[in-house]
Amino acid sequence: MKTFSQTQRNYIAEGKNQDDLLRNFIGRQLGIIPTKVMSKRHTLVSGPPGIGKSYSTMEVIKNSKVNYIQVGAGTSDSALALKLAYGVNQLNSGAELVVLLDDADDVIFRDYETINKWKFALAKDEPFYAQEVNLISARQQYEKAGRQDLVDAIDAFTVPGSVGIHIPTDQVRFFIICNRNCEDQKSFGSRSAKIWSGVEAIVDRVKYNRLEFEWKVAWGWLAHILENSQPFEEEFDVSLTDEQKAELAGWMWDKWEIMRNTSYRTIEEMAEYMVNNPDGYEDEWQKFLKKR
Repeated sequence: MKTFSQTQRNYIAEGKNQDDLLRNFIGRQLGIIPTKVMSKRHTLVSGPPGIGKSYSTMEVIKNSKVNYIQVGAGTSDSALALKLAYGVNQLNSGAELVVLLDDADDVIFRDYETINKWKFALAKDEPFYAQEVNLISARQQYEKAGRQDLVDAIDAFTVPGSVGIHIPTDQVRFFIICNRNCEDQKSFGSRSAKIWSGVEAIVDRVKYNRLEFEWKVAWGWLAHILENSQPFEEEFDVSLTDEQKAELAGWMWDKWEIMRNTSYRTIEEMAEYMVNNPDGYEDEWQKFLKKR
């Protein structure tokens, strides 16, 4: 029967420890775990793929009663502004909206103009997110489609005499996840000192947590999550056995440095091959998951 070695067990324990630390940090920053004081309401978590940033954040959020919206990579400024306007417009006095910006490297750090926009959104005094684009046509389309909720959101934050919308963010708690090391200028390539000064200003406005582990700890986190969950939703009615989980994680342990990807998405893909092709899944792992 396939089982974990004692060395692997030690790294699984350390992976669990790191996950617990991260989830406690997330809980405090989202106001789920009470604190006496909080100097910075907004959060930026960065680190390479596959160390639990997005997975653990979503687990904490889903297991709480947090009022939140999620914005993914590649979201345009206009789509983000409309989603934010709708969410903020639904808030009652004293209520709060958590905005999770996942894989937000380009959403936040695309260029200096974008960074500057976020400097205002994350400010402590009178913060706002501005989308200075004419929304008359969009408003007409939403009105025609019967989306009065979106029409109301645009109207609520349209400033007379100006173009676009200005959304106050004093009731918003931004939680940003990205890959770049925001304390290392090299992470932003050869872009100008102006860009870097903007990055420093963003970091100054948030509680920043950089996550970096040696690969065995990252593997330990994945194995810990896999041991305590199933890769598939309940609707599929398919579960991996403990032996299958150990085989899957053990294969990643042996091939880690030559694998194309080592995130939890890889766990799900490997499990798919294992379930759908019980006689040839390792051939598929070799073919699709290793670097060429």
